[in-house]
Amino acid sequence: MNHLELRLLKCFCDEYGIDYYEVDNTLTYHENKKHLLSIARMLSQTLDTFEIERMTELQKQYMKEHFLSYYVACQLADETKSAEVGPPLKKPSFSLKAYIESR
Repeated sequence: MNHLELRLLKCFCDEYGIDYYEVDNTLTYHENKKHLLSIARMLSQTLDTFEIERMTELQKQYMKEHFLSYYVACQLADETKSAEVGPPLKKPSFSLKAYIESR
């Protein structure tokens, strides 16, 4: 491998967070690139799973901290939270949904 090919592989490693030790000087550029691509795919699949779990966690945290915004969003989308909260005891005199829709 020449210096340019080695530099391109190191830039690829930097882009995907792969260690330079994964580049093998005894292999050709294309063999190294194929090896690094397989590592990058493996890392991206792992990150996707981690990111989904993290986003779910952040969504739960947001709903706890901003419950009124979440409630308004549910009302605007005609979703109900009755299973979690229970049925209303009486008809409310003030309807937040009607107020929001009238604006």
